[in-house]
Amino acid sequence: MNAAETSESVQVSIVVPLYNEQESVGPLVDSITKAVRNIDLSFEIILVDDGSTDRTWTMIESLADAYPGLRGIKFRRNFGQTSAMVAGFEHARGWVIVTLDGDLQNDPADIPILLDKISEGYDIVSGWRKNRQDHFSRVLPSRVANYMISATTGVRLHDYGCSLKAYRSECVKSLNAYGEMHRFFPALASMTGARVTEVEVNHYPRQYGVSKYGFNRIFKVFSDIFAMNLIIKFSSSPLKGFTLCAIPFFFLSVLFALLSVLTVLLGWTPGKGSFFMLASGLCVISVIYLIILGVLGELVVSTSDLTHARLPEISKKEIYIRREMK
Repeated sequence: MNAAETSESVQVSIVVPLYNEQESVGPLVDSITKAVRNIDLSFEIILVDDGSTDRTWTMIESLADAYPGLRGIKFRRNFGQTSAMVAGFEHARGWVIVTLDGDLQNDPADIPILLDKISEGYDIVSGWRKNRQDHFSRVLPSRVANYMISATTGVRLHDYGCSLKAYRSECVKSLNAYGEMHRFFPALASMTGARVTEVEVNHYPRQYGVSKYGFNRIFKVFSDIFAMNLIIKFSSSPLKGFTLCAIPFFFLSVLFALLSVLTVLLGWTPGKGSFFMLASGLCVISVIYLIILGVLGELVVSTSDLTHARLPEISKKEIYIRREMK
C-alpha cells in the first residue's frame, strides 16, 4: 500500500482529529503506516489539529517531511471532535474514509478488517470496543447512550462512541453535523439508505495526556440524541413533527377553556376566568404557529433534493475493481 500524492490515486483517506496529543502523533502515524502498508490500496493520512495548545501542530509539520502521504489541517481554536472530523471529510480524496482517535487507544491494525467489510458491500463499518479499556464512569454513560440511540433510530450498534469507523465517502461528506454528532454518523447516514455493520476492534488504555471527555459532555450527548431523532424521524415530513409538538398545546387550550367556563358557572374568584381564557388563547396561538412552521417546512422539503437522495447501488464486483486500482 503506497502513500498517495495525487487526488487521482487516493483510495483510502485516514482522518484523525487531534487535540493536545503531541506525544501520540509520532507513534500514531508510524503505526497507521505499518498497518496499511501490505494492503494494495493507495492512502493518505489527514491529521486535524483541533486548536491544540501544545506542540501537536509542530509535530505534524515535522512528520510531513518523513511521510509524503500525510496532510495536516489546523484550527485556530478548539471547535470539537465533530468539527475536526467534518473538516477532514471535506479535504479527504479517497473513496473510503477511515476515522480513528489520536490517543493511541484505537488500534490501526484493525483498519484492514474495516476495509474488508467495506469490500463486502457495506457503506459504513463501525468498530465495537467489546473489551473497552476505560474507567467505568465513562463506560456506563456510553452504554446507556448506545442503547438509547439504537432503540430510537433502529440502527443497532453496540458502540456508537467508537471513533474507529470506515465510510464510503459519499455517506458522510453530505452530512451537516455539529455538537457531538460524530458518534451519530451511522444513524444519520441511514436516512440515505446506507448499509451499516460493525466489527469487534481492539482498545487500549490511554498512554499519554488526559481524556478530553468530562462529565458535562454527557448532557451534550443526550441533547444531541434528542436533536438527531427529530432530524431522522421528521426531516422528510416536518408537518408531522410539528403537529405532534402541537398536540399538547391543543389539549392545554381545551383544559384552560373548560376551567374558564367553570369559573363562571361556579362563581370562583373574579379574575381567574380571564386568566384561564388568556392561557387558552396563548395555547391556541402556539398550535397555529407550530402548524404554520410545519407547512413551511413541507414547502422547503418539497423544493429540496436532499430528502430524496439515496446512495447509489454498488455491486461487490465494482468494489473489488476499485480495490485493485493502482
